Amino acid sequence: MIQKFNKYNLISILFLIMLMIVTRGSHFLTEFSLPDASLLIFLILGIFAPSLILFVLFFTLGSLIDFGSAAFDLSKAFCLTDGYWGLIPAYYLMFLSGQLIKSKKILNNINIFLVILLGSTTFAFIISTNTYYMFSGRFGNPSLMESIIQGWNYYPGYLVPNIVYGLILYTIYKLNIKKYFLKLI
Repeated sequence: MIQKFNKYNLISILFLIMLMIVTRGSHFLTEFSLPDASLLIFLILGIFAPSLILFVLFFTLGSLIDFGSAAFDLSKAFCLTDGYWGLIPAYYLMFLSGQLIKSKKILNNINIFLVILLGSTTFAFIISTNTYYMFSGRFGNPSLMESIIQGWNYYPGYLVPNIVYGLILYTIYKLNIKKYFLKLI
């Protein structure tokens, strides 16, 4: 899909880049770390800028942040295994969910929006966690069920920040902050 870029699109993309840099779980900019917003960033891309090129660029940015962090601090490299590449389908699921939200105008209904956010975040969790457990080489050769059971300990910490970020997105959309923000620039 060809996307026309205007001032709003450029500002939005620059904001998402900044958000990814500031919230990426393995960043090394500060001691204080906000929860990773990558899942919601890909959902937002699917809603407001559904470009496969942007999907690839943002995945590349996330990878550069992760691998760059590992270059400065080897403890950050723990998750950089063959299982890391399971993030591609997890993020793409969020991107597709964003496209669904846009095509069905779901941002007008918080109940359906939250169901899609919850479902897509849960499936992204299952994909990313299971690919890590199954392909990282750190857990022997677990079955799918074993990797699901192991990963559920991390589900609340994965789900809650994404629901909070999703509610922030929904609030910003409903308040139509873009209209007010663009008057300032």
